Amino acid sequence: MATSTERLTADEERTLSRLYQRLINSRTASLRNGGLEVLGRYYDADTYMRSIGLNVPPGYDALRTVIAWPAQAADTIEERLDVEGFRTSASDAPSEVLWDIWQASGLDEESQLAHADALIYGRAYVVVGTDATGGPAITVESPLWMTHERDPLTRQVRAAARFIQDPGEVDLPEYAHSATAVAASLFLPGQTVQVVHEGGGAGGWTVVDRDAHGMPQIPVVPLVNRPRVADRAGRSEMLRVIPVADACCRAITNLQIATEFQAVPQRYILGATPEDFEDADGNKVPAWEAYLGRVWALANDQAKAGQFPAAELRNFTDAITQYGKLAASLQGVPLSYFAAGADNPTSADAIRAEEARLVKACERRQRAFGGPWEQVLRLAVWITEGGNYPEGVEKLATIWRDPSTPTMAAKADYVSKMVAAQVFPPAYGPEALGLPVSEQERIAELWQQADPASRLADSLNRATRTRTAQPDNGTTGEEAPDGPER
Repeated sequence: MATSTERLTADEERTLSRLYQRLINSRTASLRNGGLEVLGRYYDADTYMRSIGLNVPPGYDALRTVIAWPAQAADTIEERLDVEGFRTSASDAPSEVLWDIWQASGLDEESQLAHADALIYGRAYVVVGTDATGGPAITVESPLWMTHERDPLTRQVRAAARFIQDPGEVDLPEYAHSATAVAASLFLPGQTVQVVHEGGGAGGWTVVDRDAHGMPQIPVVPLVNRPRVADRAGRSEMLRVIPVADACCRAITNLQIATEFQAVPQRYILGATPEDFEDADGNKVPAWEAYLGRVWALANDQAKAGQFPAAELRNFTDAITQYGKLAASLQGVPLSYFAAGADNPTSADAIRAEEARLVKACERRQRAFGGPWEQVLRLAVWITEGGNYPEGVEKLATIWRDPSTPTMAAKADYVSKMVAAQVFPPAYGPEALGLPVSEQERIAELWQQADPASRLADSLNRATRTRTAQPDNGTTGEEAPDGPER
């Protein structure tokens, strides 16, 4: 790419500088203000609890403990967010075209990263562009290096920027060995501007490339977790658990200190003299030998030996369990997710009852993240269709995997009954079972290859068996008994 001397306009300069400052502020803010860097350390279990120095003796800092409950709070929801496909309306089958775009961009894996970052930091970003062939290219970006701002009236993204602290990604020889150069992609209505700046992020940006793509909207789609009317930037899923995790870290650290000093009964000696720890030649007895033997066999009849009782550690374990219960209640998950040794549910119904809040939280995230993914696919279709929206794309809907944990036997029983009652058409069965789109397509191909007459006979036989096995009067025999005479 040739070197350019073009500069940003005054409005573009102000927008980019404003976005750069917003990014720096969000990264370096305190935990209370949702600082991204401190949230990342909590997720990585790399932030130690604060201590006033009374419970951890000097030299024992290595015993400080970090518990990964904040990561558990985010991962518990992320593990249940799986996109299964897209359809263009509520009545249509999953779209193969949209699913091909999804897989071609590697979003089977990348979508999981986007969901994780949104839950950890409060937001993540998806950028839609074009590849070398002119087709859609969809990438997932971290909020650590990307930010946006919304129009206060329409609530739509009006500008966004992705910053790169690596001049090697910009094909400009004069910046190849610079340690302070900052490159950026500025996303504005109808165009994307690639810029670079030597020595910081305020002013003096040089335009490297200006792409007037003419997209109907800015091709940056934020995935926001827990937005509010007054704060649409999102909140981390870990914030509620972090204070409880800090308290639990202190309890575990105190437990380790107590284990080190007081778990084993401490021995004491009264009335001993230094000569009692010398051998016959006047040499001092090594500490380990005195500890193992000589302490309990002193020649001085005035000395008395004894031991203190061992510390009771159960109060620490009870406190840790109590913290786990509190964290589970705040996060709305089963107790076993946070409290070690919690009782197991007694039945499948008990499991579903314990997971009710968790399942609902996952369904809320599916709705919150489904809209942005649909927006991403609309832009991808716009690129594929050469700048046009095909009919029906405005009704695009995301198909999510069921976030609950029913057994396959229970789901199969439910689907078979709904098909037998003609509530579901037979073709909807594989999708209702939650099978992946690839397996649904394979099942459809196998059914097409089967003989139509045999399929009809098999369907009739199944329907007959279902009606016979489940008569209306609730009996299990093939014939209903005569009722009482009236």
